[in-house]
Amino acid sequence: MKKIYFTLFILMSAIAGMAYLYFSNLTRETSYQETSLYAATANSGLIFCIQNEKSVFEVLKGQHFFRKLLGEEKFGQLSLLKNELMSGPTVSNLIGNHNIFISFAAGKNKEIDYLVSTQLNDELEKPKLITAIQSKGITITTENGILKLALKDSSLFYLNIEKNLILLSNNSELIKTAMVHEPTEENHQFVAYIKSGNKFSKNSLGNLYVDFNKVPAILKSILPGNLNGGLSVFNHQNSFATFNYNFSRERVFFNGNSEIHDPKNYLKLFTALSPQQNSIDNLLPENTANFRLYAMADYNIWKKSLANWFQINKEDQKVNRTIQDFNKEYHLNTADIFPAYFKNQFITFQLKSSENLAAVNLTNGDKVKQFLLDMSDDYNPDIKRFKKSGLLYCYFGEPFKQFSRPYYAIIDNNMIVSNQPAALSSFLEAYRSNKLLINTQDYINIYSQISKTANITYYINRKNSGDLVRKTIYLPYYNHYINKQGLEGFSSFVYQLSGDKGEFQTNLLLNTIPEISPDTLENLTNK
Repeated sequence: MKKIYFTLFILMSAIAGMAYLYFSNLTRETSYQETSLYAATANSGLIFCIQNEKSVFEVLKGQHFFRKLLGEEKFGQLSLLKNELMSGPTVSNLIGNHNIFISFAAGKNKEIDYLVSTQLNDELEKPKLITAIQSKGITITTENGILKLALKDSSLFYLNIEKNLILLSNNSELIKTAMVHEPTEENHQFVAYIKSGNKFSKNSLGNLYVDFNKVPAILKSILPGNLNGGLSVFNHQNSFATFNYNFSRERVFFNGNSEIHDPKNYLKLFTALSPQQNSIDNLLPENTANFRLYAMADYNIWKKSLANWFQINKEDQKVNRTIQDFNKEYHLNTADIFPAYFKNQFITFQLKSSENLAAVNLTNGDKVKQFLLDMSDDYNPDIKRFKKSGLLYCYFGEPFKQFSRPYYAIIDNNMIVSNQPAALSSFLEAYRSNKLLINTQDYINIYSQISKTANITYYINRKNSGDLVRKTIYLPYYNHYINKQGLEGFSSFVYQLSGDKGEFQTNLLLNTIPEISPDTLENLTNK
């Protein structure tokens, strides 16, 4: 389930990220101001910086994805916030050339709250801002030292102006913590990362910044239970990411980079590799819900990094014992199997029915099949099972930890594994019948928009993942997931990580179902 959790978080980030677009016409120039930036990072690991494009809002009016991604309630709140509080030349001039940061954090009752932080040109202009707000018919009272704003429709917002720092939120608690927050070393690092990431924003409409250290708190507003099992990937993941928004009327596309600071993180094994053309996804059945694909140019070079990763995670001795036990019991050298005949890609994937499988591409499947004969039991003529546990994990690491003693089948130089033989039988039937994901219209369409060259690729099919999502997120978020006015219009998305000298270049694409005009639909019906 790790794949679906990760992609759910990425999807949620993209949904939240669209919020910044409503504020984009308020700025004149781009300049980072640390007081508002530190306030933004006090509660949140999702930070948005508004760029200085005057016509952004007008351009984005034509993109109907905004309302669908954000949802009716948050769309309505942010519409009011922009139109009733922050629009108009007076407020715009008082803010001047300062950036506007919007951060999202976990709230009460499974809600996600937001904080807007920016600055006045001059702290002496605070009375002018208050007057400008009151001129719009907004009632201002004081509650526990924070200004409470009541709009004509009874909507409530909270405002605090301390010196020239402006904090605005739907939750007064976010303002309080931002006001008294003493920056930690982690915050200093994140702020430094955001400031250095400014070089990516010069040609972008806006930027989303992610501090994965603070992701668990946000996820708990969406997902029940503790962050264990598949969700443990988000615990203590010391990494940052930045995404640039790229406007399109047909899809939602972000690109940027990611930095992973934790040497225990498995993904770090791919940060220095050159991106590879992906092809192992060609064997996936059409009912695939999600997958995670890994690619490398040279396994023997990568294996040295894997050995170091085992050592850092204090598993090197266990791995060595497992390999020695296999070699001793079956009188062979397992290094002559996968290191010798592995090609360059492996993949883990989940079917619509929730079964998990994985595949490894090989240079010579027949040879591997012969090597594995003595260490395998027959399930049926096509499917076998390892007699001992742990071999695949020793040579490929974390993605294969869940496949300790799997069933497997080798076909067309690919080894497919699963813990359920029925899942393998289902896979083989779909593969031999050519009922494959690559033949679906959406999959063809999504890769006409983005390159298939990467080191790591996450994919989720929205429709095939419906039942899986229903079991893992709270009902309000699931309702938005299946709502025609929500995420139903999105068909799938791809998240790519490509090695770049110790970092990742990243792409995130949310694809849509092409709309069919009434005339076209009538013509198709009449045929």
